[in-house]
Amino acid sequence: MHRKLSRLIVTPLVTVAAASLSVGVAHAVPWNSVDLFPPKDPVETPFCSIDYVDPNDFGRFDSSDVTVSSPAPGQVIFTFHTHSQSAAPYTQRAHVVWANLDTGFSGVGEATARIDAGDTIIELPVQNTEPGRITAVTGVTNTADNGQNVTYYDCSTEYTVP
Repeated sequence: MHRKLSRLIVTPLVTVAAASLSVGVAHAVPWNSVDLFPPKDPVETPFCSIDYVDPNDFGRFDSSDVTVSSPAPGQVIFTFHTHSQSAAPYTQRAHVVWANLDTGFSGVGEATARIDAGDTIIELPVQNTEPGRITAVTGVTNTADNGQNVTYYDCSTEYTVP
């Protein structure tokens, strides 16, 4: 998804000329036309890190680094970058509870993935927070295959949604 400037209408000839003169600069596209140079994906901003005990080996720690990005005004995506050294796979439920401190809106999101040794990325569904300052608690719940060993850890901080 990308944004188009709504107040600026440019002819295709000017768009191509502008793109060739100023690579990487914001650009406009006429209505009902194909955008040949869409903006790059939203930038991921570090949010917090979660160190947790491996549910298969209580002597080992794994971690999830949480990032946030804003694909459009008033929207946030929470992404969990999990780093595991586990000898046995386990299930991880990544989740968030957030509240917009400016508007009073609040919500939750979650996703589940199978974690093996190495890196796993879990992206939660887009959260429609509305623009403003949000506070959020992100967490991971990890369950071993035996169903009995469960670990839970979380972290929280604030982020300003454009």
